Amino acid sequence: MIRWILDRNWLSLILVSTMIALFSSGSELINGNIIGSVFTAVLAVLLVSSRKFAWLSILLFLPATYLMLSLSSTPMLQTVFLAVGLFLIAIFGNRVVRVANLILAIVSACLIGWYLGYEKLLPAALLEASSSSEVIRVNSMLITLFATVALFLLAVALGRLAFIRIQHVGTPLDQAVQRVSAESLRIEVDTQNERLEIAKDLTGLLVQKISAVVSVTEGGVYAIKSDPSSAQRVLDKSLESARDAQGELRRLYDFLNSSVFSESATFKIADLRELCIAFRELGYNAVIEEQGESFPLNDGMELCVYKIAFEALQNVRKHAPVGTEISINFLWVEDGLQVLVKDNGIEFATRAAQQLGELVDGYSTEDDLEALVTEFDGSTLAVLRERAAIYGGRIEATKVPGVGFTLSAIFPNLKSLANER
Repeated sequence: MIRWILDRNWLSLILVSTMIALFSSGSELINGNIIGSVFTAVLAVLLVSSRKFAWLSILLFLPATYLMLSLSSTPMLQTVFLAVGLFLIAIFGNRVVRVANLILAIVSACLIGWYLGYEKLLPAALLEASSSSEVIRVNSMLITLFATVALFLLAVALGRLAFIRIQHVGTPLDQAVQRVSAESLRIEVDTQNERLEIAKDLTGLLVQKISAVVSVTEGGVYAIKSDPSSAQRVLDKSLESARDAQGELRRLYDFLNSSVFSESATFKIADLRELCIAFRELGYNAVIEEQGESFPLNDGMELCVYKIAFEALQNVRKHAPVGTEISINFLWVEDGLQVLVKDNGIEFATRAAQQLGELVDGYSTEDDLEALVTEFDGSTLAVLRERAAIYGGRIEATKVPGVGFTLSAIFPNLKSLANER
């Protein structure tokens, strides 16, 4: 509700205030107390102004308490509605407003305790006590006072906790989005580290090539002194070495297009379970299933499998509606592994449209034929195929007519490669 109020501003507060005002006035009208609607009107203004004009809500709090005690026929219920006002002020008010809010809450609780407890003997009436002695009145007042203070302090505390959760901790949805974003950054960091390793190798080759140019040039200087006719051969040799060095330098330049590197990120297949939890928070029913006996993989293989599953999940999130079911299946065989990522995005979207009364055409044999001949491609899929090919794997993306999409990654000799490396 708090996120809804933050996103919708006035409309959401007006709807909440109207709903509470209807409950409040309804309880008064049931008892035939029409004049109690005056308190309801003040309560509605207090609630509506709690976000943008919190000071107005504070100024109205004591008058609202007085009107409730003097006009309301259901003071206990109306006290709960006042606590809702304290709850909203505690969320949206600044520090000064919150302190004033807390002080006024205690003052109002004292007034309620005195009037309902001491004057009206409300707790004693609830306990069916017949005596109205001074001791009974004082005890009744104390019970009412402590109960009201506890209610108001609870409302203020819950309001602050709600604010902290929204602004600092985040809802489960916020945390899920953050977790998915963090995984994207981790993969990017790992990619940059791979580029750094390649850059180191190219730098070593470049140093060797430049050293060769220097050696050929130095040798040519002495050769020309003893045999001037060898100048052409020396120049040709130097030019060849210089071109080799230039080629290595060009390759190094192509790779060094990013200046952000950090410690290597380690990815494990087991981390996909946390990622699935994040996607469930986003509204996708993601599950992981494993068949067969797994075997250990090295870090590069773990990263390859993880990235395939991660990119498949991201693709579902991009193209399929919220509520889509996603399954990640790991099929371990004696020497290999197959990863299947399946979703029912098309089926879910069709079912949702039918529930809204829309006319939806079912899939036909033409869709089946199209699914058999259509090949999916893209930059991300191409990168995944290249990464899988390093470990002797291949990736296929297919469309299941009327259901959704399936990504299949097959590594027939993964265990043997893991043992070799």
